[in-house]
Amino acid sequence: MPPHPDLEKSSAPLPDPSDLTTYPEGGIRAWLVVLGAWCGLTASIGLYNTTGVFSVIISNTILTSSSPTSIGWIFSIYAFMIFLAFSLLTGLGSSLLLTPSMACVAHWFDTRRGLASGIAWTGGGVGGVLFPLLIQGLLPHIGWAWCIRITASILLFLCIITICLCRSRIPPSVRKDDTSPWRATLPDYHIFLDGTGAMAFTTIGVLFVDLAYFIPITYLPSYYLSRQNLPTSSTISGSAAFGYQLLAILNAASCFGRLISGSLGDHFGHYNTMIISLFLCVLSIFTLWLPDIVIPSDSPVLLIIFVIIFGFL
Repeated sequence: MPPHPDLEKSSAPLPDPSDLTTYPEGGIRAWLVVLGAWCGLTASIGLYNTTGVFSVIISNTILTSSSPTSIGWIFSIYAFMIFLAFSLLTGLGSSLLLTPSMACVAHWFDTRRGLASGIAWTGGGVGGVLFPLLIQGLLPHIGWAWCIRITASILLFLCIITICLCRSRIPPSVRKDDTSPWRATLPDYHIFLDGTGAMAFTTIGVLFVDLAYFIPITYLPSYYLSRQNLPTSSTISGSAAFGYQLLAILNAASCFGRLISGSLGDHFGHYNTMIISLFLCVLSIFTLWLPDIVIPSDSPVLLIIFVIIFGFL
């Protein structure tokens, strides 16, 4: 008579707890996970960091009669399918890709987690450099549709690498209310009920940080066009090309900033590093970007300095 399935499950060898609490801190498998996370963050954050380019092209080329403010309201304009694909579906897909790419690195690194995560996060900066320059170079020659197809092909290639390389090491904890395997994949809201509210306040804080961070990235190209009084006809080429390059400069600086801040976080604390970085970001806005807005000047030097510092931070 074959043994009962529950007896077989109970007699199966359990993983050694020391293997779960001891992190590899390196090795081929761990760094392949970092590579997979890098590709995933290039596809997700890199695309987020290109939002300003898409905003300028859509508002000044595709929807010339709409203002940037009205474009933010999806149902107030006729280009519903554009925003269904780019805003809703792309945002949903990028979010589903972003979270596992960030989390899997923490399964393989502890003392060097900041450095490994910083390396993975440079993918967002690389994508923010690649996609704006790619669109700037290809759009006048092959048009909007083929630019989107080529961008989508690059994203597909990066996502395939992410799926193949990103692996978790620590098994998920068993919850009492898990009645089926798919329920185990759902978010556990109990993490916000720890009695202190630390996780809830941290999550809300990160939400506001992200909202503030993407404002310059989204409106930087359109701000440059308005600043230089450039017509909509020069959106793709001519003097307006520097607006795309400003976004690429910001993302290139962020590659160095994420790498260095990740390493600093391992030594001085991740929250301490984040607080200092956020303070300097706010300071750069008030001392560099705001004067560039208030003080009329044809020279973009102050704006370039702000872009480099803000991107690095």
